[in-house]
Amino acid sequence: MARASVCVVLALAAFGGSARAEDSPPGQWTAPEVNEFSDWSVACDNARDCTALSVSREYVARVTAHDPGDYAMPKLWVKRRAGPREPARVFVDTTVWGEAGVGPGPATLHVYYDCDGDCTGRAYRLIPIERGRYELAPAEVAAFMAESVASRRAATRFADGTMHGIISTSGLTAAMRYIDERQQRRGTVTAIFAKGPRPARTVPPEPSRPRLTVVRGEESALDMPVGIAVGVLASRAQLCPVADLAARDPLYARYRLATGQFLIAVGCSDNRHAPRRLWLIETPGQGFAPFLLPRPEQGRPAEMPILPNSDFDPDSGLLTAYSDGKCGWRRRWAWTGRVFDMVDAVEMPSCYGIPLHQWLQTYRAIPG
Repeated sequence: MARASVCVVLALAAFGGSARAEDSPPGQWTAPEVNEFSDWSVACDNARDCTALSVSREYVARVTAHDPGDYAMPKLWVKRRAGPREPARVFVDTTVWGEAGVGPGPATLHVYYDCDGDCTGRAYRLIPIERGRYELAPAEVAAFMAESVASRRAATRFADGTMHGIISTSGLTAAMRYIDERQQRRGTVTAIFAKGPRPARTVPPEPSRPRLTVVRGEESALDMPVGIAVGVLASRAQLCPVADLAARDPLYARYRLATGQFLIAVGCSDNRHAPRRLWLIETPGQGFAPFLLPRPEQGRPAEMPILPNSDFDPDSGLLTAYSDGKCGWRRRWAWTGRVFDMVDAVEMPSCYGIPLHQWLQTYRAIPG
């Protein structure tokens, strides 16, 4: 038996021939890294960098079923990095799919109280960052958080005092307590809602992010040595039983890597509307194998290299996969010459038109 075939057989035996290739369909799950508290979602990544957002699946279901009224529906974001000296930052976002609406934006943020008429608390100043995005004045964050416990909504107003929009804060307190716990702030003077007497220096510093050596490459001729081609076909037949092996494979691609190895992609589904690829590493003289893709977010298990909506960018060296739709996840890996390592992962369970660059970060390394 040729050496390439031996490598394939051993690799497939190690995988047992079957494994879960991806998470449940987007919109039907919440990853362990993303928590939802009423109308809010919150996540912290591997460096305990945390983000909370005034959108959840419960919130989306409610506003989809009922007319929200005449006011705009801006989003409230809270971001905080780990460490004793990192403050909480609060942002207001009025964009939809990254685009801000026409006309003036809000000038102040308020706590909104239930009463007859427009009953809002004190005005907290918003600082324009870019069109559609504003930051609450840093000196006013603590006061806004303290006042927000008295209500389940916030409001934004224009500079002339007229109403601009309504924001749900139902779940804000729970999300902030979650961040306090994840960053080990509870019982310290740095906590948002779980304050205590312990000094700031007792809060642990931000963990360092892993640094990766990324192997880049270039597109290569599709022709492979006969032994490799036969092995790839056998691998595809075992790991992709629904793929039509007799038909032309439109997802087939081959890349020459800087290490002299090759990255090979073959189609692994029979549905052109839900394309999946099997990714293989070929090492000349040693055959090829499907290497597991690590899932270090909160210790999740590694997965088979069978990915939906996936592609490789030879210039950056990043292998990217994402769930198809306006919510779900996107993950990226890099080949290091020996194994795949995760570069980053983002999640967004709520289908509310949040642009990808604002999805909740659950893992991030530093590629180099």
